[in-house]
Amino acid sequence: MAEVTQEGIQSKRQAIIEAALDIFAKQGYEETTIAQIAAAAGVAVGTVYLYFHNKREIYTQASIDWTKRMAAALRDPRILSLPVQQVPRAMIETVFRLCHQNSNMMSIFQVDIQSSEELQQHREAEGAITGAVDAFLRSTVESGQLAPFDTMMYAKILFGMVHSALFECFCVQEGRFEEAIQENTIEIVERLFFGPPIASGQRKASIRDERDAL
Repeated sequence: MAEVTQEGIQSKRQAIIEAALDIFAKQGYEETTIAQIAAAAGVAVGTVYLYFHNKREIYTQASIDWTKRMAAALRDPRILSLPVQQVPRAMIETVFRLCHQNSNMMSIFQVDIQSSEELQQHREAEGAITGAVDAFLRSTVESGQLAPFDTMMYAKILFGMVHSALFECFCVQEGRFEEAIQENTIEIVERLFFGPPIASGQRKASIRDERDAL
């Protein structure tokens, strides 16, 4: 009975977050009400307050949930089973594709942090992403595919780099030049780990031409 109850609690909480993600993305934070979130989630307003103290807390948790989705995508065994030189491209293409499919939610990804508690929550969520990257990097070192290095530091650097690229692509450029930004990011990461870029000269020239238009 306790297990069923716990599953029910988690299900309702997730339904509220999913509803909030959709409404925040469509009309923004200020215009969204608890009543709208409750109606979209199929629960009473009072039920929402059983799980969240206020709209701000829902907003924060929706942003964290979005970050965790990206972390889960990076742990896909189909990516991690690829040859090591193909994994950076596969990871970056995956997060760009996820953001492209949910471009209306990118503003949630850039939630402003207003308290030390929120900061800690976001650090933990982002830690799921850097942890996934760090686990892959450690596995390549342990298998002898890459020389030993500070894998966690590199994972944090990569997170910051890709995070900035996603912000530029989907928040600043609103999806314009997506392919160029994605390929530039991949080239930088591949150069960082494997030396000269893997892309062909013709492909690089095409990317550079599009990049020059930015």
